[in-house]
Amino acid sequence: MDFLPIEIDNHKVYAGFWKRLAAAIMDSLLMIPLMFIVHITQSISITSSMITLVVSSLLFSAYVIYFHYRFGATLGKMAVGIKITCPDGTQINLKQALLRSSVEICLSLIAVTAQLIALKYADPEIYLNAGFTDRAKYILLLYPAWYSLVSTLSQIWWWSEFIVLLFNKRKRAIHDFMAGTVVIKKAYAK
Repeated sequence: MDFLPIEIDNHKVYAGFWKRLAAAIMDSLLMIPLMFIVHITQSISITSSMITLVVSSLLFSAYVIYFHYRFGATLGKMAVGIKITCPDGTQINLKQALLRSSVEICLSLIAVTAQLIALKYADPEIYLNAGFTDRAKYILLLYPAWYSLVSTLSQIWWWSEFIVLLFNKRKRAIHDFMAGTVVIKKAYAK
């Protein structure tokens, strides 16, 4: 596997933690309209809340995979000028885009399942009359016992990704190693 050099003309090629964090924050901000819609539909009925939960999760996963595959970057990554590529700087394929997001999607699927189970047992009277924060607290109490393990695994995954990214010269996270990808400054993509 041929890698791009660490530096070209004294400029770092690989995107570090701060650029990636900025891109993630921008992508989160882009999701605010979707979150607003989710909030509104949650107050209609438990069924609408369940449907919205599944649809929004699928849309976010599709957004990440499609944009990584098609453009090598989500809108947030585009805004900060970074791109996901193969180690030699060429475009990634669909399999790599899927692999890159596979662990997060699996953990998200399990979390959505836990929330659907909680919603199934929710009292509509309490759920629909609660404010956003109280509704979230109420539902959390109804999550299945095994969800705490999933939450812990998610935290372990996130911290592992962060540590691995910080301690290798090409700033690759675990999902980059899994998919055979790197995140570089857009100017160095082929």
